[in-house]
Amino acid sequence: MPDALQESEGVCPWCGESISLLIDGSVEQQHYVEDCFVCCRPIEVTVHFDATGQAEVYLSAE
Repeated sequence: MPDALQESEGVCPWCGESISLLIDGSVEQQHYVEDCFVCCRPIEVTVHFDATGQAEVYLSAE
C-alpha cells in the first residue's frame, strides 16, 4: 500500500462531470462523503487498494 497521496479521476454520479480526487495511500480502506466540485451534491466515496497498491475508487450518489 502506498504512503503518498494518489490522484484519481472519476465521474460524478449526479451531474456526470469528470472530477479529480486525492486518495490517502496510508489508509487501506476508506469510506467517506465528498461534495462534487461542479454540482456540490454529496458523493459517497469508497476506496480499496489492490495487491499492487493501486487504488480502486467507487463513487455513488449518497
